[in-house]
Amino acid sequence: MKKLSLLLLLPSLAMAAPVIPAGTLDQVLRAWMLASGALLTADGRLTHGVDSPGLADISSPERDLPRMLAGTGLEAVRQPDGSYLLRAMPVAPLPPAPPSSEAEIQALDRLPEIVAHAEPMSLYDAVSRFAVKGGAALRDTPQALTIVEADQIRDRSLLSMDDLLAYVPGVQPSLGEGNRDNAVFRGYNSSADFYLNGMRDDVQYFRDFYNIETVEVLKGPNAMALGRGGSGGAVNRVSKQAQWRDIGDADFLLGEWRQRRASVDVGTALNPQLAWRLNAVDENSGSFRNGAWLKRYGITPALAWRDGAATLVQASYEHFRDRRSTDRGVPSLNGRPVASDPSTFFGDPVNSHNGVEIDSLTLRLEHQLAPALRFSSQLHYAVYDKYYQNVFPGGMEDSTHVRMLGYGTRTRRSNLFYQAGVDATVDSGTLRHHLSAGIELGRQRADNARTTGYFDTLGTDVRFVSVPLAQPTFDLPVSFRPSATDMANASTATNAALYLQDQLTLSPQWQVVAGLRAERLDVAFRDIRNDLQLASHDRPLSPRMGVIYRPLPQLTLYASTSKAYALRVGEQLASLTLANQDLAPEIVRNREVGARWEDGDKLSASLSVYQLRRANVLVADPVNTGENELVEGQRGQGAELELSSRITSGWTINAGYAWQRSRLTATQSASSQTGAQMPYVPRQSLSLWSTHTLAAGLEGALGVIARSSMFSSTSNLVQLPGYARLDASLYYQITPHNRLQLRVENLFDRGYYASSYNDNNISPGTPRAVRISLHSRF
Repeated sequence: MKKLSLLLLLPSLAMAAPVIPAGTLDQVLRAWMLASGALLTADGRLTHGVDSPGLADISSPERDLPRMLAGTGLEAVRQPDGSYLLRAMPVAPLPPAPPSSEAEIQALDRLPEIVAHAEPMSLYDAVSRFAVKGGAALRDTPQALTIVEADQIRDRSLLSMDDLLAYVPGVQPSLGEGNRDNAVFRGYNSSADFYLNGMRDDVQYFRDFYNIETVEVLKGPNAMALGRGGSGGAVNRVSKQAQWRDIGDADFLLGEWRQRRASVDVGTALNPQLAWRLNAVDENSGSFRNGAWLKRYGITPALAWRDGAATLVQASYEHFRDRRSTDRGVPSLNGRPVASDPSTFFGDPVNSHNGVEIDSLTLRLEHQLAPALRFSSQLHYAVYDKYYQNVFPGGMEDSTHVRMLGYGTRTRRSNLFYQAGVDATVDSGTLRHHLSAGIELGRQRADNARTTGYFDTLGTDVRFVSVPLAQPTFDLPVSFRPSATDMANASTATNAALYLQDQLTLSPQWQVVAGLRAERLDVAFRDIRNDLQLASHDRPLSPRMGVIYRPLPQLTLYASTSKAYALRVGEQLASLTLANQDLAPEIVRNREVGARWEDGDKLSASLSVYQLRRANVLVADPVNTGENELVEGQRGQGAELELSSRITSGWTINAGYAWQRSRLTATQSASSQTGAQMPYVPRQSLSLWSTHTLAAGLEGALGVIARSSMFSSTSNLVQLPGYARLDASLYYQITPHNRLQLRVENLFDRGYYASSYNDNNISPGTPRAVRISLHSRF
């Protein structure tokens, strides 16, 4: 009760303080808003790492703001609603000399119109709350993290998670049975390590970016920040929120195979306290695969409210619906994908489809309790209804016939998560502590059921059909119903976690990030088919340690250690059995060193070198027949490099490269032997995006995506050949508010295989595809 009284007293103490001491600019501005009641909007990238002299007394905004911002290179501009906007102070250009002749005047009149765009700040200035509790700039994050912003998503025409991950070194998209996003982080395959605003978004479906501000891709485990899962990394989508400025953007896209897509982003301030925003998308498209299609739409309204006491409340709701064909790709023959036309669908496209419907609500509260003390909380509730069914290739029966089978699943899930935390900055002599402490609570309820496809016109209980390789697309009546072995289960998972983290600044050169998470995880699992009631109870402790050294203002070096754990119930809460319910979770440990270089927009680069080890893997005891044991089962090493550079005023390059190796260190099944290389892990991968200014209002870009060969399963019997693909884009600024883009994917129409799910579900790459899009700002 005393602690609660102290927290309640802190705001009044801060309001009574007539002096705001020197400190970080963020602290000083928050303290000033708390004391003055004025409203100010600031991009966190502008204030991060900037100090302010503070204020000796508080008078008026016109007098206070210049004093607080003295020497920062920033200024506050009064807005029509009476609030203030923080921005970089413009550099006043020298006045041009007046024209000296009539000929010069006529020449000036003939000059083309030039449309100027504000250059984005370096991504190393971006602040992420995903990888480090309480938030940290990328340069102060002791772990590999890639941030992709909305402008990059639009300019590169990234319409899917697979498109985006192709530009992230160390992460490889994989074929999630043709019905979901799937990512391989440093050799660890996952369909559940996806987040929305730091909250779990772990149901299997295809995500969209229409309402997304940035995408953060964390590489390596970090259970201290995320909790369970994330053995190799995780993806966090940060949604667009209401802002106190006018927003008006619309995008229209047309492409080959009847691709049609439109999205809109609008919003404004209703008054100094209240703002709104609305994002929506609608898409109806075909595919280069015969008979395949896609239909989806989504809408996300958002509200934000603030007052003069540094309180911010945000609310958003999303309704999203996605329906599409389930395409499992092609089978393999003699260790390679079957040679076929990329457009040929293997299976029955009429009876192969999947869909998801999602309704989610997110509420967030931030309140500045005192100049160096902030409270934040977030509540997220989502309901998912997901199904898929497919008739697909199960492998080659011989060199001329393909074996086909079918099945379906249904998943209904509800996720309820709550986070609350306090961030405090404490100066102790020469040391500065940025402390973060909080709780996380969650409840997930899931119902899962599987059905088998039966070709009833061919006989009783016929589950397989053989079709000629020359004609693998077929249409037979098929019914989906439960077999004697199809799973049906229901589970409830609850978790409660406490965490404490310190970002400790020892000196201008040295910093330590240390944290510990204690968690309670309980799963109640009902195996409906076998009429069993199972349960698991785990109490993991998750430490995290990182050391950061900055020998030069531009150079940051770091070393870190972290771990993650995977529950026996599985990432989709559907895999608990009598044999594994009492086993400890699998554990993945990460050791990583890295470096970042930041020299304005001239060169930004990062390098990370890591080693991952997976322990507590269940394998058969080689000595005692019929017994099992827990051993180290997987080991991986790699290096990842990213760079962004402005070569000239009209030429920028973004590039990524990864070298990685991941293998099994223990035999886990007949098709997963010791020494086998992990699937979906090419030894080398490369991505490049180069943008050039060709003329006033005209830009061109070239993109390269390449990788070496990789295996499609741990059997190591089938190999996907390496490939390199060249993409190209042209951008033309029609008017100051309208931009036209022409994009050609796979410019040279190279045949390749993009990804796989197993040895007989291999996805062909897209042939040459042309898209034209219009971006309008109003």
